[in-house]
Amino acid sequence: MNATEILTFVGLAALIIGTQVGRHPLTPRRLLLPFAAALVGFHYLQTIPTVGGDLDFDIALSLAGAACGVLAAFLMGVERDGRTGRIVLQAGLAYAALWVIVFGGRLAFAWAASNVWTHQVEQFSLQHEITGNAAWTAAFVLMALSMVVARTAVVAIRALLVARPLPLQPAAES
Repeated sequence: MNATEILTFVGLAALIIGTQVGRHPLTPRRLLLPFAAALVGFHYLQTIPTVGGDLDFDIALSLAGAACGVLAAFLMGVERDGRTGRIVLQAGLAYAALWVIVFGGRLAFAWAASNVWTHQVEQFSLQHEITGNAAWTAAFVLMALSMVVARTAVVAIRALLVARPLPLQPAAES
């Protein structure tokens, strides 16, 4: 992992975290922006190796990413603003910390795999039939994409549930 890639991923993380933390009205732009950021991931997703243990590895990291995305969605408040009636999202320190840990963890692992843990990563790859760098890259990109998609989908569903009109209450009899 070179300096340009590290800066790209740090910038992407800052964009995602910076645009989500705080209290914001829900808009189509707010739901679509994470997908625009995810397009950067497709640049790195040249191929998805599926031989040996690659597909299992892709699925495992995709599921881990989706789980992190669901957790992130539930660390974000979704409610109707009492004054305006608009749906608002609120994300705080726990939400930001999760993103920093997940993004930072992937970056730290990628750097360490190339500089410190080369032998251990090679041994793990052999034991689990992971075919090489392309498989690792694909699995980590799929993990990131599934986190973004899962978070956005769960937030959208929660917003739809909050936006439902309240059932009419029968008038009290006197």
